[in-house]
Amino acid sequence: MKIEDFNPWWKTGRISEDYDKLKERALFKEIVEYVDERQIVVLTGLRRTGKTVLLYHLVRHLVKDGINPRNIVYFNFDLAMFEVDKILEDYKNITNTDYEKEKIFVFLDEIQKLDDWQNKLKLIYDNNRNIKFFVSGSSSLFIEKRTKESLAGRSFSFHLLPLRFIEYVILKEKEDFLKKPVLYGKELERELKEYTKSGGFPELIDQKDDFKIKKYVKELVIDKIIYIDIPLVFEIEEPELLQKLLSIVSSSPGMVLDYETLANDLQRNRRTISNYLFYLEKSFLVNKLYNFSKNLLTSEKKMKRFYPTTTALANLFCTDLGKVIETLVLQNSDFRFFYRKGGKEVDFVNKKPVFPVEVKSSDSVNKNTKVNLLDFMGKFKVNKGIVITKSKEGEVLEEWFGIKKRISYVPLWKWLL
Repeated sequence: MKIEDFNPWWKTGRISEDYDKLKERALFKEIVEYVDERQIVVLTGLRRTGKTVLLYHLVRHLVKDGINPRNIVYFNFDLAMFEVDKILEDYKNITNTDYEKEKIFVFLDEIQKLDDWQNKLKLIYDNNRNIKFFVSGSSSLFIEKRTKESLAGRSFSFHLLPLRFIEYVILKEKEDFLKKPVLYGKELERELKEYTKSGGFPELIDQKDDFKIKKYVKELVIDKIIYIDIPLVFEIEEPELLQKLLSIVSSSPGMVLDYETLANDLQRNRRTISNYLFYLEKSFLVNKLYNFSKNLLTSEKKMKRFYPTTTALANLFCTDLGKVIETLVLQNSDFRFFYRKGGKEVDFVNKKPVFPVEVKSSDSVNKNTKVNLLDFMGKFKVNKGIVITKSKEGEVLEEWFGIKKRISYVPLWKWLL
């Protein structure tokens, strides 16, 4: 592809209709605030979550804000490979725009494909104050490491997640459900079932066919990352082992992984298993949670739990509804901890303020669930615990060694709102 093929607005004054008709992601409003800042805007995220669309929407915003369309250049390294200075040279020749005298906006998509991109950008950034860069990438380690090494003080970073449930409902243009959730409770529950299948991938929000959803996730997300993205960044020898580890995590979301045992089972060394799980995490395919302790260093050293990052991944491998719902809750939360000690465990722990959260796929809450919550609340001196249920709602006061503790029951769809 030629440079001009990426930039239809040089002729038409607008982005293509395919992108123009799509709704903006919530993150768009945050990034817009940094358009006039000197620093490079760095956008990371899982494949197919909408990074390219977000960049095009920023282009649209600039044009609507009065920027000459020919002062905006976009390039996608997933589709072609040029050096940045070559892109700028061709751009200058085609548009007759002198960026030494005029401010321009340069969008570089999937930049991790370009060797030594961070130093190349640094050189241009330091010598051309008229260029505002926006870059995207699909590997957090590759992007984060490079920006910290060479672009420290020169960039702001943003992370685009798969759709959370609220944003999913908004993109489906059903905001009334959110404004009147009690009235539209049943409708929200139906939407939640569809959302759980699609896993928050924007292109799948209207897809009803389970087979097509799974094919999309397998071929356009997992295979691309495991067989193309990760080997490109980390030079791994066994992409099939990545696939195996992802299937292990996704078949039993929330499992505690013992690296030594796993290494023995897979006939690999512990270091390889640890590294490969790290690659999956940094490529946004899995989430890692730490066993809670008030001492963060202690938490880092303890056992870890792993979850797939979206329910779409869980649905490929897991048949346990309860585990899929746990994945759903984590996907829509910012939890980084669980708790497990001496036979007592809690699904998730919120860090600030501290409170435990248990997730149930039904309204049945057994005695062990209460005991585990109360044990945690007593140990860490907190007074609130939450049980996420199918539809059960309300609060109860439970006594724990003479002290009243509050347990709140919250229906899943209400928690997600």
